[in-house]
Amino acid sequence: MKILSVLGLLVCVGGFANAEPTAADRKFYRDLTHKLSRVGTFSVTMAGTHQKIHFEYDLAKPIYAEPIIADARVGLDPRHFYRNFWDRIFLTEGSYLDINGRREPLTCIFINGQDNRYAGLSDPRIPTILMRIYLVARDKTCTGPLNPNYPQDGTVAENWDTYMYYELKHPETLFPTGSRIRTNWNDIFIDPVGWY
Repeated sequence: MKILSVLGLLVCVGGFANAEPTAADRKFYRDLTHKLSRVGTFSVTMAGTHQKIHFEYDLAKPIYAEPIIADARVGLDPRHFYRNFWDRIFLTEGSYLDINGRREPLTCIFINGQDNRYAGLSDPRIPTILMRIYLVARDKTCTGPLNPNYPQDGTVAENWDTYMYYELKHPETLFPTGSRIRTNWNDIFIDPVGWY
């Protein structure tokens, strides 16, 4: 009898649906991508020297007609959920990442975001929206960050060997955190205080 009660509860909870994403929701997430800074310069101290890093890009054709959205429920309350969103857009010819004088052509931007506004959380340390941004170099297909053919093709699990990654925990301020540069599979972690 207890098992049937638990199963009945799970069926009832599973039957509640989160609010379906609307066209306005999709536009909101695409607009976040359009609001990102398209030019940035910062310095990184490595081995006692300052490495200058600069990027410039413009958006071209979206790979996804509109951002992809998926909701993940928080606990058993069907009213509270995390909303995940993804966007992927090609960049124009001439977009680049300059690492201490060496230019890499940027080919696309990939956004992996999490919207916490629907989660019912009140802790101010939890950002309302978290965006993980990849500025990807030398990948005309923008397939990644994981290699869809791994391990069958015998290479590595990740697909992008050169990119700039950063996080925005408060998109309204556009101040980056958690920054990293990967160049030819070598990762450099960046102090975002060096951005200017």
